[in-house]
Amino acid sequence: MRCRSASEPWRSAAGAGQAGVSSAWAGQPVAIDGLSQDWAGLPLTDWKKDAVSYAFRNDGESLYALLVIRDAKYRSSIEGTGVTLYLDAKGAKSKAYGILFKRLRLGPEEYIAHLERLGPVSEDDKAGIRRKAGFYLFHHQVLDRKGKPVAEVSEALSRPAVFKFASEGPAAVYEFSVPLARGSDLAAGLGAAPGASVAVGFEWGGQTEEMKRAAAKRLRK
Repeated sequence: MRCRSASEPWRSAAGAGQAGVSSAWAGQPVAIDGLSQDWAGLPLTDWKKDAVSYAFRNDGESLYALLVIRDAKYRSSIEGTGVTLYLDAKGAKSKAYGILFKRLRLGPEEYIAHLERLGPVSEDDKAGIRRKAGFYLFHHQVLDRKGKPVAEVSEALSRPAVFKFASEGPAAVYEFSVPLARGSDLAAGLGAAPGASVAVGFEWGGQTEEMKRAAAKRLRK
């Protein structure tokens, strides 16, 4: 991905062996809602004979990525495993570091604990939360080059890394936003200077830790 200036498109490569893909300039922030309407008219790049398509946009602060997964085999475990974006600000075809995007289901007490890490939560708000069965959290986790989680940090950026996904007919549509700035190796961001080449890769699927534990338990019986 090549950033020519703060207001021009980037060049991006996604996936092993993929050619550079243009990132269209976004005149305003893209709504991250898991819907593809904001990308209408923008050519998508296909992978695996239309099983997966992707596209990129950017403005002066964020890189936006669209990932459309149509193949039922690829969709089978993606909700459980989430999607990892691997990024390399030097443009190398390697996993310099990744951001795991995953939807988590939290119980009331887990959700309260999550909110308290962000700031104070009133007793009235806690009481309201406890009256509900659970909550979905669209979470991101920074991974090191070996795919291991690193300690979370509070990111004082105008736009944090975010994602959403939704079903669109037989397809799963994922939208991502990653800030161009990166304050440290613990934070989610691109860390790319103008004119630099950046490699972007998607990874998903496989077994979750819960699946592995369940399989091990079956083997012990």
